[in-house]
Amino acid sequence: MLNLNCKSVDDKSRNLHIAAPSFASYLSNILKTRKSIELEEAGFTLLESLVAAAVVGILIVSIAPMVALSTSARVNARRIDQATQAARSYIDAVRGGVIDVTNFPNTLVISKANAQAQYVFEDPAAPLDPTKTVQPPTIASFPPNKICENSVVTNADNVPGGIVPAICVDANGNGFSINDPQDFFIQPMRSGPLKSVPTVATDLRNQGFWLAIRVYRADALAGPGPLRTGTESTCVQSKSPFASTGSSTCPIVTMRSQIFLPTVNPKNIDDVKKGIGSN
Repeated sequence: MLNLNCKSVDDKSRNLHIAAPSFASYLSNILKTRKSIELEEAGFTLLESLVAAAVVGILIVSIAPMVALSTSARVNARRIDQATQAARSYIDAVRGGVIDVTNFPNTLVISKANAQAQYVFEDPAAPLDPTKTVQPPTIASFPPNKICENSVVTNADNVPGGIVPAICVDANGNGFSINDPQDFFIQPMRSGPLKSVPTVATDLRNQGFWLAIRVYRADALAGPGPLRTGTESTCVQSKSPFASTGSSTCPIVTMRSQIFLPTVNPKNIDDVKKGIGSN
């Protein structure tokens, strides 16, 4: 019996020794299979990343123009709003007598009515005729280094031929600069007698007349081309909120208003409706 038991133990031990290599091989196969699966999954994740990156790139490319257009529209709309406020403030200052327009140079005065007995400041049929169209500002007519020297007290002459006060607008609070695209300058124009007729021109304080305003970017005078009056087709398109903000040669805003003042001429009200004053 004892020998049989020992033989039995030896048989089991032999079987264990025989099974051990098979079990090790099984574990090795499992590990190899798992590593193969992990490698396959890693490669699939990389492919997913590449596809996701491509999709994101396509979305960015498709959205970028809309973002740029939205930003441009917002900047242009804000600029138009600020320029409009500046023009209205100027007109209100003239109405209130804060700004005296009797000393305007003749280049900013339209003294002849059109065929309809009305004064216009931009005549598309005669854009170069100074008697029918007030010419846009130039470096000579609005010297950049003197454009803000508009104190009547010191008799500073910022526009050759006359004093034109309050034409600089600091829109961002950091001081006016002709190199700042956020600042503005104003070209005011009026109807009525010329400065060369002093007695009649001085009496303009007691007359009604038409006042017109062109508001330009401050850096427009230093731009690549001559400024425009605002009636050109390019300028008409540039006034849209979604237009390009690069049309710096066009006025941002053009505005015209009747100025009614105390009058000694009973026919003045009828005349000012036509924009001819009382001359």
